[in-house]
Amino acid sequence: MSARRTGISVARRLPGIVLLLLAVSAALFWSVEVLPGDPASQALGAQADPERVAALRERLGLDRPVGVRYLDWLSGVLTGDLGESAVTGLPVAPLVADRAARSLVLGASALLVVVLVAVPAGVAAGARPGALRDRAASLGALLVLSVPEFVLAALVVSVLAHGLGWFPPVSLVGDGFGALTEPDKLVLPTLTLAAVAGAFVLRLTRAAVAEAAGAPHVEAARLAGVPEHRVLARHLLPSVRGPVAQAVALAVPYTVGGALVVEAAFGYPGLGALTAEAIGRRDAAVVSGAGIVLAGAAALGFLVAELAGAASPDRAPQRTGALR
Repeated sequence: MSARRTGISVARRLPGIVLLLLAVSAALFWSVEVLPGDPASQALGAQADPERVAALRERLGLDRPVGVRYLDWLSGVLTGDLGESAVTGLPVAPLVADRAARSLVLGASALLVVVLVAVPAGVAAGARPGALRDRAASLGALLVLSVPEFVLAALVVSVLAHGLGWFPPVSLVGDGFGALTEPDKLVLPTLTLAAVAGAFVLRLTRAAVAEAAGAPHVEAARLAGVPEHRVLARHLLPSVRGPVAQAVALAVPYTVGGALVVEAAFGYPGLGALTAEAIGRRDAAVVSGAGIVLAGAAALGFLVAELAGAASPDRAPQRTGALR
């Protein structure tokens, strides 16, 4: 796909992405509103006097209709202001930016593991459909996908942290410290997140490679006695670059969804954990601010995947030259 066509495709999809982000932010804002309690009652406790709660609600602006508060928040978002936390009174944007940077480190680490492990495993499995390695890889991926993220996190902690003592069981990173200052605390959440996304990518990669392995030019190369590594490099992999790139791009929204559970499970201070904390405090501005960033990352992953799928050929290229 040419750069011009890519730009046109992106421009066509941008209005839909904007509408999606608006819908996500509104749904998050209203969903926090319907939960029992509010920041005022959460801050003062269940035994606080109703007069004190009412006074704090008025000071925080919680006595205004939810629609008015959402429109005020949205008008600020359009100018780059995510509003203020109803609990702490601090600006939301710096908090979200700090947590987003930590989630970016975790997500990038998980995607690196996916590219280095899951993609080659999927290629190896799909190159020989039905072989022992194919059945083993497919079964392993299916088992991982069948286990909820929080259960997988508990298993990882039980084995690698408590059983073997190799890594700390929690991933708390102090304020003012970057996620990379304590890399040992990144290992377990990275492995858990990579396992979930990697199983998904492995199955997609395996399916694409298995389909390409049955192409006439690939079978002809094998019948001609071409070594397996050369069949992969010259005849098989070039025809699956698009589907594999699409699978890796689809892992981005997968990691975004998984981060909501994995970060909370390991106590990792990222956007997912921030969202869970803000929901517990009924802090609508923080929930919507963090949620819109997460939704934007997921939408970007889907967009890249769609562009990668549009750029890939419909069928494997036919080799008309000599097989070497």
